[in-house]
Amino acid sequence: MKKTRYFLLALTVILCLGVVFSASAAQLTAKQMMIDRLQSADLIPAGDINKTASGTAYYQIKALSGALAETMDPVAKLAGADLQLDYKLDSPENKMAINYLVNYDGGKYSGGMFMDNGRFIMTTELLSLLNNMQSGVMPAGQELPPYVYMDDQAYSTMWTNINSGQYLPAELTELMVFFVEAVPEEYFAVSLANQQVSFVLDQDGFENVTLAVLKKVANEKERFAALVADYLVMSGGQQQAADVIRDEIMNSIEQSVNDGSYPDTAAEVKDMMAGIITLKELKYEASMLSPGQHSFNMTLDLGGGPEFSGQLVVKADYTSGKDLCNGTYTVDFKADMGTESLSVTGVMQGEFNQTGVSSLGNDTIKVNVQDYSTGTTMLDLLIEGYAEAEADPNVQVDVPAMTPANSLDLMQMVVDPPVPPITSNTPTVLLNGVPVIFDVDPYIVELENGGRTFVPLRALAEALGCEVDWVAPDQINIMRGDNTINMFINKTVYSVNGVEKRLDAPPSIKGDRTMVPLRFVAEELGCTVQYDGSTNTVIIYSN
Repeated sequence: MKKTRYFLLALTVILCLGVVFSASAAQLTAKQMMIDRLQSADLIPAGDINKTASGTAYYQIKALSGALAETMDPVAKLAGADLQLDYKLDSPENKMAINYLVNYDGGKYSGGMFMDNGRFIMTTELLSLLNNMQSGVMPAGQELPPYVYMDDQAYSTMWTNINSGQYLPAELTELMVFFVEAVPEEYFAVSLANQQVSFVLDQDGFENVTLAVLKKVANEKERFAALVADYLVMSGGQQQAADVIRDEIMNSIEQSVNDGSYPDTAAEVKDMMAGIITLKELKYEASMLSPGQHSFNMTLDLGGGPEFSGQLVVKADYTSGKDLCNGTYTVDFKADMGTESLSVTGVMQGEFNQTGVSSLGNDTIKVNVQDYSTGTTMLDLLIEGYAEAEADPNVQVDVPAMTPANSLDLMQMVVDPPVPPITSNTPTVLLNGVPVIFDVDPYIVELENGGRTFVPLRALAEALGCEVDWVAPDQINIMRGDNTINMFINKTVYSVNGVEKRLDAPPSIKGDRTMVPLRFVAEELGCTVQYDGSTNTVIIYSN
């Protein structure tokens, strides 16, 4: 797990390099051009369109069919749904207002979302819509005021960046510069004859660059830890947690280097990527002229075993300069999930045209899922949309005033959500016939479709022979053999070996213990779970 953590961070940043690669002066090396470009962060056209503007966007599900649409009510309700957004922006005043209208399942939902300095506000009609789509978003019987809001310093930082023309947060920029510094010069090139700069990687180059990044992380762990901590705080973490995050990162790197688990050889990097990812092509070409033509192409092969294989292809061609950015993009994805006998294909494509005073874009999303064991179309989905905006120097952004009577802090609902009723009887847990001892008593949360037994995660994990890893601020990683479960405190979304799923009773914190739904965790790890109601006993058989 330690190896994978550093590998995935390096992988994510390296694959983003081409997106921000651009040119400046011919006398500089191509690598230095990228670093200068990142630090300037002049990535989109300057102008009033990013200061005072108004615009609209519209998206509609144009087609929806297949077995899932016929048998699953939440999917069927999406047929014909559409979303319209009308927005007003006044960045000098640090304000934005978005009015929305949603047609869904025969009903109309309208409301607003607002940003005011460091505060995000939304009308509670949106929660009613989400509750209609996924029951349980709003606790039954809970009365909500007209507005909910959330304060976050990251919003204030966003406005500061926008008003200074820095559209990438400085913390993210500096973190990306750190990675670019590690990339060997051989993968950058300048052609004065063609007035062009390029960045090219194949799988061998990808492995070399990943190794170079990992070595830089180990050699400059203090700087790396500080950059990551600053970025996490900027993204919404608590400032007081920065020192803790910084120390945890440095200690983790130092420990893995000392115990030999840190990947620092070409063979180890190759071994990590084997069966996970193969970079067929990553190529970015940019004109040294402004405005000039740019192209980006990337092909990634994913997996490759009988359980999962796939491919991601990203292409973009555009003209970019100080006053304009226009072009086209395509993202193609295909996957074969052999264990489920499913094939998934998807494509997202669109056009965009932005100047300093206007913007226009359109997008199309297609998804198709086939069960090739039966020849059944599980899902066929088509979404189309467009967005347009104009600079408006006289724009008026009205943000509602928050009072204790008309609003509620959203974080109170997330951090301290309403607690479902808990049964008074403490269940007994047996693993292969042996009682499992917990330092915090298990309890049962009653839901509409039955009870869920919650137990302390670490004690359960140790009993099942799992490793547990905590990633600030709210992620839990559970590893057993080839299986990895990623969960999040108070969130119903989780993933198993990278496949996103949902559960009806999310993990929570009780005292200083992380509590998780026992059956869910055990079954995802391949165990069999039974419940004897007569003795209030949960029985686990480990496979």
